[in-house]
Amino acid sequence: MRLWTSEPNLDPAHLAAVSAPKLIMSGDRGSIPPAHSLLIAASIPGAQLAIVPGAGHGLIAERPELISTLIRDFLAHA
Repeated sequence: MRLWTSEPNLDPAHLAAVSAPKLIMSGDRGSIPPAHSLLIAASIPGAQLAIVPGAGHGLIAERPELISTLIRDFLAHA
């Protein structure tokens, strides 16, 4: 229960140090609000954000074709 109520406890300032290519993905129906994913992506220089429609926390299992396309496109341009 602690994980759902207090984690992840990320400091956006620390995310600025991430230097690898990054794709932040989140479902629009998940327990993590899209605004949180937006904050993460905005805090990491060069990050891309994909809010996956019709998906929750299990977006990989829920929308595998779309996730696969998004990842392939990201890797092709990273």
